[in-house]
Amino acid sequence: MKKLKRPPSAELLNQAADLLNDGASQREVCRTTGLARETIRKHFPGRGWTYIEGGQFRQAMKNTPLSKGIAA
Repeated sequence: MKKLKRPPSAELLNQAADLLNDGASQREVCRTTGLARETIRKHFPGRGWTYIEGGQFRQAMKNTPLSKGIAA
């Protein structure tokens, strides 16, 4: 039997909005709230990081000691 999907609670959507307003990526919002990326995209279209911002973040993370497996 197929499981019915329930809409996310207003509390979770408010938490997601707060995270996005603080500059979190959609992926980070998903990890923090447990909501699916499709849900985030549906309720907050155009929010989150742009392609360029994501690239800048990946470039910055590439140069950190933790990304190379060195514990600080």
